[in-house]
Amino acid sequence: MRTLIWAIMVLLTGALCAVAEETPYHAGFMALEVEGSGAGPVAVGIWYPTLEDETVWQGSHFEISAARDAPVAPGRFRLILLSHGSGGDQFHHHDWARYLARRGFVVAAMKHPGDSLGDIGGRGSDIQLTGRLWDTRHTLDAVLADPRIGPSIDATRIGMVGYSAGGYTSIASAGGRPDYALWGVHCAAHPEDDELCPVDGSWVPPRITRPDWELPPPLAEIGAAVAMAPSGIMFDKAGLAGIDVPIRLYRASGDSFVRNVWNADNVAANLPRPPEFITVPGDHFIFLAPCPAALAEVFPEACQDPPGVDRATLHRQIAAELVDFFDRTLGPDVPTITSD
Repeated sequence: MRTLIWAIMVLLTGALCAVAEETPYHAGFMALEVEGSGAGPVAVGIWYPTLEDETVWQGSHFEISAARDAPVAPGRFRLILLSHGSGGDQFHHHDWARYLARRGFVVAAMKHPGDSLGDIGGRGSDIQLTGRLWDTRHTLDAVLADPRIGPSIDATRIGMVGYSAGGYTSIASAGGRPDYALWGVHCAAHPEDDELCPVDGSWVPPRITRPDWELPPPLAEIGAAVAMAPSGIMFDKAGLAGIDVPIRLYRASGDSFVRNVWNADNVAANLPRPPEFITVPGDHFIFLAPCPAALAEVFPEACQDPPGVDRATLHRQIAAELVDFFDRTLGPDVPTITSD
């Protein structure tokens, strides 16, 4: 009898999981190259809702499940801009991009020139700090203007997600104004921060390569933003005072790279209104998509999680939270009903 009951429970659980995985769309993918602001072109991966079946293919280090260049599903969809961390690329959060696309979002994931995989010469300079913001401005304009995807976007419902340096990008794009001098002030006060400060004190960051390069204005189009383990040392209360959209802020409990006390905690404390502030287990790289074996071999520190932390499970949880946050702040998707 117990065996029969257990078998029934397993079948019911499987059925419930199958129902939970039902989504109104599949994920499509198209590539776009956007003219940059001096550091090079911005490669953009665009995930979007489609009715075509997905296929599996290789993108950077990852296996991507998406229908390449498939027709966009009928309807007008919310747009999420996605900014990777320093040294990443447009595929490093592919699991969230796919999840969002299956649920009625267009996701435009940027590869920031000068601060991305195989191209990190701008790290620690205005190419990283100012260039990322211009990348985001140009990407938004280009995606909205693209004849393949632009007509399917509701330009009144735009959000942003960023991780690490991308978290900085998300906060600044949503209305934050970084003060670059605060980086040097931070390093003078905290030379023990060996991830963000030169260990020998030989230079005061950031490097300025283009003294005539101004910050672009914040993106007024952004209606809500998410920052994960953001680089936050260049924001103070005055610099964050202009943010008037909902913010969801994540930090990793054991972050040893972008340490919470100077970064995520600092941002949370200085925002003009309290963010949705969530702590997840793991170190800084917990926010990267689960690593394939090839990536774990060349970049083990980004792929090894503490005992008991299941990155794949955590990512599914965060993905559902992202949908919930943007449903609440941008409004839910209303699938277009078509008849055969």
